[in-house]
Amino acid sequence: MIEYFVKHPVTTAMLVLVFVVLGAVAMMDLPIERTPKIEFPIVTVSVEFPGATPLEVETLVVKKIEDVVSELSEIEKIQSRSYDNLGFIYVQFLLSADVNVKLIEVKDKVEAILNDLPDGIEKPVVAKYDPLVQPIMDLVLSSDTLDIRTLYEYADKTLKTRFAAVEGVAKVDVYGGKERQINVRLDPLLMKQHYLSILDVISAIQAKNTNIPGGLLEKDRSSISMRFVGEFRDVEEIADMMLTARDGKTVPLKDIGAVEDSFKKVESLARYNGKNVVGMSLNKVSDGNAVNVSRELRKRLDTFRAQLPKGVTLDIATDTTPFIVNETRGTEWSIVIGILLTVIILYLFTGHVNLTFIAAIVIPTSVVSAFALMSWSGFTINFITLLAIATALGTLIANAIVIVENVLVHLQHHEDAQNAAIHATKEVANAVLASTGTNLVVFTPLAMMGGIVGLFMRSFGLTVVYATLFSLLASFTLTPMLCGLLLKKETVEDKRKKRFNPLSFLVGKVTDMVEFLKREYKYIFDLQFRFPKTTIVMVLALFFSLRFIMPYIDSDFMPQSDEDKLSIQIILPQGATIERTLETVQLIEQRLEKIPEKASYLTQVGENGVENAFITLDLVPLEQRKRSDVDIMNELIPFLARIPDAETHILRGHSIGGDTGDVSIDVYGIDYSKTIALSQQMKAEMEKSGYFRSVSLSYKNPKQEIKFIPDQDNLVQYGATGDNVGKTLRASIYGNDENKYKEEGEEYDIHVELNDAYTTDFNDVKEIALMTRNGLIPVTALGALQSAKSMPAIYHRDRLRVIRLEGYLAKSSLGYVRGLLDKSFRALSFADGYGYHFVGNSERQAETGREIGKAFLLAVLLTYMLLAAIMDSFLFPLPIMTTVLTSFIGVFLALFFMNESMNIGSMMSIVMLVGIVVNNAILMLDYTMIKMREGVPVKEALWLGASTKFRAILMTSIAIILGVLPQLWAVDAAKRSMGVVMTGGIFASILFTFIFVPVAFWYVNRFIEFLKRLTGQAKTAVQR
Repeated sequence: MIEYFVKHPVTTAMLVLVFVVLGAVAMMDLPIERTPKIEFPIVTVSVEFPGATPLEVETLVVKKIEDVVSELSEIEKIQSRSYDNLGFIYVQFLLSADVNVKLIEVKDKVEAILNDLPDGIEKPVVAKYDPLVQPIMDLVLSSDTLDIRTLYEYADKTLKTRFAAVEGVAKVDVYGGKERQINVRLDPLLMKQHYLSILDVISAIQAKNTNIPGGLLEKDRSSISMRFVGEFRDVEEIADMMLTARDGKTVPLKDIGAVEDSFKKVESLARYNGKNVVGMSLNKVSDGNAVNVSRELRKRLDTFRAQLPKGVTLDIATDTTPFIVNETRGTEWSIVIGILLTVIILYLFTGHVNLTFIAAIVIPTSVVSAFALMSWSGFTINFITLLAIATALGTLIANAIVIVENVLVHLQHHEDAQNAAIHATKEVANAVLASTGTNLVVFTPLAMMGGIVGLFMRSFGLTVVYATLFSLLASFTLTPMLCGLLLKKETVEDKRKKRFNPLSFLVGKVTDMVEFLKREYKYIFDLQFRFPKTTIVMVLALFFSLRFIMPYIDSDFMPQSDEDKLSIQIILPQGATIERTLETVQLIEQRLEKIPEKASYLTQVGENGVENAFITLDLVPLEQRKRSDVDIMNELIPFLARIPDAETHILRGHSIGGDTGDVSIDVYGIDYSKTIALSQQMKAEMEKSGYFRSVSLSYKNPKQEIKFIPDQDNLVQYGATGDNVGKTLRASIYGNDENKYKEEGEEYDIHVELNDAYTTDFNDVKEIALMTRNGLIPVTALGALQSAKSMPAIYHRDRLRVIRLEGYLAKSSLGYVRGLLDKSFRALSFADGYGYHFVGNSERQAETGREIGKAFLLAVLLTYMLLAAIMDSFLFPLPIMTTVLTSFIGVFLALFFMNESMNIGSMMSIVMLVGIVVNNAILMLDYTMIKMREGVPVKEALWLGASTKFRAILMTSIAIILGVLPQLWAVDAAKRSMGVVMTGGIFASILFTFIFVPVAFWYVNRFIEFLKRLTGQAKTAVQR
């Protein structure tokens, strides 16, 4: 087949172009995302329970849903959080589960118990959950002419619809501002005078505010519909409606309270650069292209602005896509630079322009063709797939280098170009198949890893496999065909032209350097065979000496990088009002204004409670800054720490909700009060360690609450029920919004409550009255009021209460600090039934370590099996496999001296090295064994293998290094780690392939010969 492809260049070119064209078309259509498109097996249930405390949410809602959902199969873990007014249940299933099926099952279970849940809850929302999803952008509306309520109304009723109509936009969430509401604020003293309770008012509004169809009036062949119209036509009609007391007297509603066309109680605020605004968060459809949606929105932004009311401004507060685009472009440039450096090094090593042209054709051909299979696999262009291509660059050209270098050798033996291409390709076919096969058997396990990390690595591993397959195709088609067309034996005229080539000086110097290294290596080669045992002992000593530096290499899950963004989380004590939170926020905003690197900042007050706030600080691009984000963080930390009564955490990048801490710990126990004490001791230990910027505890100091304890005898005496008492208290203080006011097709709540002046302290509750069979009485006649502490937010893990500790590292790494904490925690006294688990990043790091460890072992095993099959020997692959172990020397030395951590990127690169570092030994020993079959003694054959393939090994290794070299300067720490591991491992591969592998092969050959003599076979081990 090789001969056919070489002698039919047009057919070969068209065959390759088919895949290139398909790949180019697919590349233009592939969505650009930050992360791979992954469907997580996670379903959430969120339930709003207005006015409820965390304890009520836990006992009345969350526990019931947890109990019924836990009956489902394939559950990995259940977590929940109970807040004021809100319960949130998070169900993670096994990866084998179909999340769409599980979504339906969870919905069915929740709907089956709706009648068992309290009447006051909103309908539970069951949905699939993607922890990677974040809004494409946040837009903010501000105005100097319109009040904030009118601004919210415009955003919610008009602008929201326009943005939702943009292709790719799934949902627009409006936040901040003031939402319109009709407030009915009742005076309890006036209500008593007119013999009315708050429940009477609510019932009267409900009875009046209704439309009822009356049916049809039919006469002859026509009919007329009849309906009763009682809904309020305007707010004045609500104020004027007549109420009938139990004694038969009537009174207009406005005489016992104020009716206002106003807004809901403010529980959330949005601020942009210190100014109150209305925010709109835009989310894309699940299969949408974030970059395209952002571009389309920006294109239409001027049109939207032109339609705004006078004095209203629309700005982009945050946009996640520039980071995606910049990261994508950065990786693409790394790929381009890697290709250029590879091409340049090939020219410098060979001096052949044609060879350089061949390389410049083969690499892009394989890369572009791979996009076709990526598209068919449902992948996107993201940092994982682009990183896979950048990582594979060197390996893509390695096969071409081996073939072309061998073609040049054949040309020097006066063969014509086509025959040289055919014979040279056939000669190294085994080496090419072996090196390509090792890549395939290494990256395939990466694509098959389990766990959440496996969902990410699938696209990484398969992208490299696709590119490698096309590289293999090119190796036996395009590369020999181009060699047959373009390469020729160097003539005297060619040599004369080279002398006038300005680059020939550099080529000559590189050639001289290679020859010098080869001559010097001859001395090392002879020396290692003079002292073979010493050579092995020294290499082993070097390998085991790594244990002295490994403790100083940090261990992380996913290292953080400078994303031109900082996030500040602010938590005030339980019971703080939104006004108090706003004061703290404004204090921080004043400090942010003084940061010269500030671009803008967006503040959200009221995230999971009015005592919480979140500030997203956008920085100018890194290249325009003199300071890194860490420097800015370190400047802010002392200021934030001095804010009274505020717990603050500052994070790199953008993160809201979930396990945001670097170190997350769940503390559990039988007695919740003892668990609280333990968690507080553990928090003190974490703070005392000195490794954390801040430490957060999910258990907060509880706020005050007033409990109403009913007197059962009095309830019976007055003919009242606990349900009526509870509803009266709830309506009076929290309010009732069951009734709706309709205007121009929109609905607004009619919110009935007591006037704020009567709901401020303990004594005000005594003014609340309800109707009984004995008349209107104060609610305190039916029970007693008690002052108590309210339970703060409650966390569950697998249906048990836990307390979450979140630590934000100021220095060191997750792995090292976790080890120190484990040691210090063991000094605390944990009774039976009490303990802790490292969760969050620690769980993910442990899972990643396990899965990558499995992938590594599988890669090593498959590589050995492949080599054993190709070499038809159980023992000869062993010297080649030693390069995997010796590459660790370069890996860990590089990590140590470059101050990079062992993280998910580093571990992936170590697995990848298994398929790369063996290629040099394969190349050298393949030629060695060919010579041994020709009768050459083993040591001489080893020298011939090493010296003949010396240039090819250097070229391929340096080409691979140059392919990943741009990653060493990447902003993303995971990319840097991958680049460091690859560079260190391949340098070690070059060194130990020449120094250790020949001796290892020599010993293995001697052992095989010994076995042959034992069995009576005198032939050389490799002879057939």
